Amino acid sequence: MLKLPLVSFVVTSYNYEKYILKTLESIKAQTYNNFEIIIVDDCSTDRSCNIVEDFISDNQNLKITLIKQERNQGQLASMIKGLNEAKGQFISFIDSDDVLMPEYTQQHIRVHLETSVAFTSCQIAEIGEDDEIHTMHSNASPHCDELETIFAGEKAAFKIVKHRRFGGWYWSPNSSAMFRKASIEIIKDYKNADKWRICPDKFLFNFAHLIGGSAIIYTPLIGYRRHKNNSGNCSLVTGDKRLHGDYITKINIQNNLKVRPETIKFLWEERQKLGKRNTVKLISTVLLSYLF
Repeated sequence: MLKLPLVSFVVTSYNYEKYILKTLESIKAQTYNNFEIIIVDDCSTDRSCNIVEDFISDNQNLKITLIKQERNQGQLASMIKGLNEAKGQFISFIDSDDVLMPEYTQQHIRVHLETSVAFTSCQIAEIGEDDEIHTMHSNASPHCDELETIFAGEKAAFKIVKHRRFGGWYWSPNSSAMFRKASIEIIKDYKNADKWRICPDKFLFNFAHLIGGSAIIYTPLIGYRRHKNNSGNCSLVTGDKRLHGDYITKINIQNNLKVRPETIKFLWEERQKLGKRNTVKLISTVLLSYLF
């Protein structure tokens, strides 16, 4: 008898006591029931861990693990810690201020089973601090103007991302993605997680797409929360232009500059696992992205 795959939700937590319970409740409410939850707390100084522990106590029928980091290491290190513990064949890294729509897992798994991509990324709905919806057509999501040329119906329309330059950005933010774990397990060996303490999706998404491709799901399946403390917050205006403050602009520039050299270095370090031919091919793709 064939079985539906297990999905691992790795929730990275740091000082979001106001939101984390809503995040966990949204995972609990999934229409797809074969999942586990792994919460990695990065030394929160607020009540986040107490809230998580109460949630675990109230939901002993769910598979939930809480991991407390011994020191603050940043988001990518927390994601890798969760990846090491995950038992699922598919994995989503969820920010502890976002919420999932009930059909999030079902739609992602459906697309994964119809394709062989390394990861899928859905559209997002932008929400505020008190769950109010700002827009269902976020400019932080890719959009398709010709959905009728793909397919519609009960299942979400999707399209495989092709011929995109390494180092760009073609997806929605971190919580939007579900990874085929076998495609990213090599990330467990990455030693420079401290370089991606903030916005690690820039590295992870580009690396996974380089390894095994990606697909966009043209349905908003998460509520992406914009508030004054998150890295995706826009300053001054929240319209069809994203006007980041100086700090986030600096982070984005730094991430754009380091994603290629960090990836090349990591690929070279893992050349024995990847094989010579694959290593040359992957590094060449990254190098060519400097030119094209």
